[in-house]
Amino acid sequence: MNSKYLWTALAALIFLNGCNQEESSTSSTAVEPPKTDVELLNEQKWDDNRVYVTKDNYILMKEANGTIPGIMKPCFVVNSAKEWPREDLSNADSYDLPRVDFRWDNGEFTNASSDEKAIYEARDKIWSIKTDGTDLRLVTDFLDVVPPRPHNRTVTVKMMRRSPNNRYLAWSNNVEKVIFDLETQESTVLGTDRGHSQFLWAEDSSYLYFEDRAKYWKYEITTGKITQMDDDFHFSEVGVIYGGKRYVVSDFGVGVYDEKSDKRLYGVSIYPKELQEQKKEQGYLVITREHSLQYELKSRSISPDGKYAWGESAQYRYFINTETKEVKLEKKDRKKKSQYRFFDVLGLNADYVRSASAGSARQYKLTKDKKLFSQTQHWGQICSGHSATLSWLYNGFANNGAFIKEDK
Repeated sequence: MNSKYLWTALAALIFLNGCNQEESSTSSTAVEPPKTDVELLNEQKWDDNRVYVTKDNYILMKEANGTIPGIMKPCFVVNSAKEWPREDLSNADSYDLPRVDFRWDNGEFTNASSDEKAIYEARDKIWSIKTDGTDLRLVTDFLDVVPPRPHNRTVTVKMMRRSPNNRYLAWSNNVEKVIFDLETQESTVLGTDRGHSQFLWAEDSSYLYFEDRAKYWKYEITTGKITQMDDDFHFSEVGVIYGGKRYVVSDFGVGVYDEKSDKRLYGVSIYPKELQEQKKEQGYLVITREHSLQYELKSRSISPDGKYAWGESAQYRYFINTETKEVKLEKKDRKKKSQYRFFDVLGLNADYVRSASAGSARQYKLTKDKKLFSQTQHWGQICSGHSATLSWLYNGFANNGAFIKEDK
């Protein structure tokens, strides 16, 4: 085990064990305390060179694939989520880089004979991690909202959106729409209608737009007041409010609205010019099945300030500059190198992007003309459980938006 490998692993161990704990008082006795379970485990020689964080959880260090050789990344094995450190808003070290929230069922599959702990570990939970692959934290296991009863052994998280101040997490499963407060560790259920979910936070985190019962609502954090929005109000599951503007990534482009007046300022369409001209002449455009198959955006992302957006349809990938209204596209072709793939998480100024997968992180530094790629790193981030997906960026302005410390 080389020294770089060892010290990186030990640094991760020291950090995780040391956070959220008060400094121990100066010992007045020479008697050495007995070694902890973790210390005894780490004295053993393991074939995979694991380093234990708690007696059931450990870290593996593995070399990332990419343009820079020798970069070691942690891969996390969590067999007991309740022992893992929670995200702590008071810990400034956790917020020196952008982070992503993601869902992860850290346990193995369960069956009718599984005990309560096994069922708990196999449930979805919401986690967060720095964009450089360090500082994994448990955000919420939402036991206060969905307790582990026999009829809800599996809980599937469908969406999560963090507030700009990092304090609140809006999330939904197949039914509940919830705000979790990381400061108070309390949850507020906004709706319980089975159906599609969307969330969009205010720029100052003071309110949240959400969808429930096929209608749009506004929830005010301080008062708890919920107001139904007009039928012509627009927002989507991918968007951002920044600089007084509401950016909405829709099925066929981006709409930009004044947040205060709700006036539509302009739009950027991904339609071919001939279809845009047809719409301009007729005043409308009939969306055919063929149009949907070719152009409708199934995957989408947006940068923290709304300047850049990305989308992928069945046949094309689009990269949009909402300021210049320029749309770049490529036709999907497995035989050709893609310039706009893996843009599911879009960083500030579109300098960095990464895929939505959290189990295996695929991260790129883009070229100056915003294409793949100047640098790339690909590593296994999660080494236990079944799946980890739905990565979504927050704290995106930290480190000037860069996903790694470039001077290290």
